[in-house]
Amino acid sequence: MRLNRYKILSEDDLSRIHQASLKLLSETGMAIHSKKVVELLKEAGAKVDLERKRVRIPKDLIEITLDCLPSEIVLYDRNKNPALTLGDNESHLASGHNAIYVLDSNTLTRRAATKKDVARFARLADALENIHVVSAQAMPQDVVPKASLLHAVEAVFNNTEKHLYFSPESCEVTRAIIGMARAVVGDGSFSETPILTCQLSSTSPLSWEGGAADAVVEAARAGVPLVFLPQPYAGVTAPITLAGVLTVHNAELLSGIVISQLVRKGTPVVYGSAWTTFDMRQANVVIGGPETALMRIAGAQLARFYHIPSHTIGPDSDSHCLDEQNAWEKFLTLHSAFTSGVNLVVNAGMIATGLTVSFEQLVLDNEMAGIVYRLVEGIEISPQTIALEVIKRVGPKGNFLEEPHTLKYLRSSEHWQPKLSNRSVYEKWIEDGGKDVVEKAREISKKILTHHQPKNLTEKVRSRLREIIREFEEKSLPG
Repeated sequence: MRLNRYKILSEDDLSRIHQASLKLLSETGMAIHSKKVVELLKEAGAKVDLERKRVRIPKDLIEITLDCLPSEIVLYDRNKNPALTLGDNESHLASGHNAIYVLDSNTLTRRAATKKDVARFARLADALENIHVVSAQAMPQDVVPKASLLHAVEAVFNNTEKHLYFSPESCEVTRAIIGMARAVVGDGSFSETPILTCQLSSTSPLSWEGGAADAVVEAARAGVPLVFLPQPYAGVTAPITLAGVLTVHNAELLSGIVISQLVRKGTPVVYGSAWTTFDMRQANVVIGGPETALMRIAGAQLARFYHIPSHTIGPDSDSHCLDEQNAWEKFLTLHSAFTSGVNLVVNAGMIATGLTVSFEQLVLDNEMAGIVYRLVEGIEISPQTIALEVIKRVGPKGNFLEEPHTLKYLRSSEHWQPKLSNRSVYEKWIEDGGKDVVEKAREISKKILTHHQPKNLTEKVRSRLREIIREFEEKSLPG
């Protein structure tokens, strides 16, 4: 039997958050700074105050668009092969995205991320068995700033065959990246085999910036799966109570759903959640605390309430180094996500509240995911696993080492086998170098980056990706 899902909200709690969200959207409304989106909502029956750019969305419109959402989303790899399904009760892990810094493996100090770093992270993620989706791990700081994400996406496409996850901030960047994906896919209907997923965020409390709102339109038109990711901060851009944070977040997310479905009915949508609290003493957001773990569980329940796939961030930590705090916060956030049934968990390889990425950490998070995957599988109870006849045959004071049953299950997934965790006695551990898991992870990452090479894109496709970036940069130049 698989491990039961964690729950923190009752059915009545879920309904109360939903009803409060409907009231917020219909009575208070959203500030939307996109003329195109405001007109779209107005035509659909929303009440619009053009002077204040305030849009009040009626309850019936929200309910109608919720009925359009697919409950499962199939994601495809770079080769247009089905890679995974979101909404099928399974959890999948993705590498993190849009960091600024890299924890250098040689100096152990933080430095600015480069395009070469992004390429290496993608290649490392391509080889790790528990990383199912690859993000643009960092925003390279050695390229034209406005085109930073495009360069990162190019580096990812060139170094992994896995599904791509990206998070733009404007319509123009979104359009260019979709163009890059079309170049990779080639002929055929792009919307039928989406090789990338787009994350877009409203601005808390209760608003959409023009670039983000227009990007929703651009992605929905192309049939790209959308993760809506409001990011309210407790006590700053949302009430300080966790229920208040959940309500603001939920209302903003529902507004994104309405926009996407008005653009293209049936646009795949994932219930995104990047839960944060705010430490008033430090004046800083927190993503690795126990409150954010509780909200991860609540987010999974809200997604199931709306019958759509779920997302959250993790494994996360607010620590700036690979220490014990980093370990316990990462395990807490990953454990709460997987055991509550979140479908897509994004942020492997990240530390420092998502600002810094580490090659070692990506390998460590891959190992951690293996542990939690085994945990959620639970214990299989059957005549074969109870093994009554085997026990009877071996009898008192016997041993099971030479039993065929032992050999059979030794080679199964019954017992998880680590690649980093130490299980040796002290003398053997010393004999093998006395290395801790961070040192082992560093060795493994370097070995993978030395020997692993995903299948290359054709030169024609690579040339087209470079051309798209060059055209974007030329349009972005002043004058």
